[in-house]
Amino acid sequence: MTRNIPPMPWLRAFEASARHLNFSIAADELGLTPAAVSYQVRALEDELGYRLFLRKKRPMELTTMGALYLPWVTRAFALLGQGTSDVFGPRMVRPVRIRCLQSLVHLWLGPRLPDFRARHPDVVLQLHMASWASTLDRDQLDLDIRYGDGRWPDRDVHLLCRDPIFPVCHPDLARPGLTVDGLAAAPLIEIIGVADTWRQFFVQEGVAPPDTGPGLQADQSLAALEFAALGMGHALVLKLFADPYLRDGRLVRSLPVDKRSEQGLYLLSARDGLAPEAALFRDWLINAFA
Repeated sequence: MTRNIPPMPWLRAFEASARHLNFSIAADELGLTPAAVSYQVRALEDELGYRLFLRKKRPMELTTMGALYLPWVTRAFALLGQGTSDVFGPRMVRPVRIRCLQSLVHLWLGPRLPDFRARHPDVVLQLHMASWASTLDRDQLDLDIRYGDGRWPDRDVHLLCRDPIFPVCHPDLARPGLTVDGLAAAPLIEIIGVADTWRQFFVQEGVAPPDTGPGLQADQSLAALEFAALGMGHALVLKLFADPYLRDGRLVRSLPVDKRSEQGLYLLSARDGLAPEAALFRDWLINAFA
């Protein structure tokens, strides 16, 4: 695919020279000598097999082929610049890079972000919450919001919350008089990869866990809650995530029983300090949880 694309320095020399119609001005812009710019343009012409400039005229003029080629080169640079800005942020404006749970963004953080934006409109936030975000090196992140036991000895760790975990379900599944034994026989939804499982819940309550295990599994609390809201079973979830569903009535508590957990939601950052913009978001987040 790249065989038809000339070297980037030659294209930059052509675009700048065509814009200014002057090798010296183009050289100043590119930080090169006029001779170097002229050489790169000549190399591009040799590569393409056509002259791009009429050099004998003052000021220089584009040839017909040069005039036809210039809009394509200009659009290509503009598209590349836009893509770079969209992915990495505008030049000189480094985004605050935050890795967090997708469920946290949808169920708690997202509705509160307008407040942060109103307070700090110039701070650019970059949220990493897709499944591939787990592969990001921590040195690429400013802040990391994680669920766990708080044991990250090489990071600054701040506990955000340690909410209880409890079973929830669609109102139609909340039968009066439902017991823990009855819950063990009901359809269950498991969240893959969490430390607090249905098996641990039943062991805590002194009830034998089902032999077959939960019939439906999801890798996000958000998905488990949505399945539960569709009446597909009982989900064991963090109160922080369940609250929006409980408030609007889509879900109710299956039982008035909490799962005791040593896990919590933590904010991690590097021990060597934060950029001012990242510190603003950290302080706002801590205050929002408080």
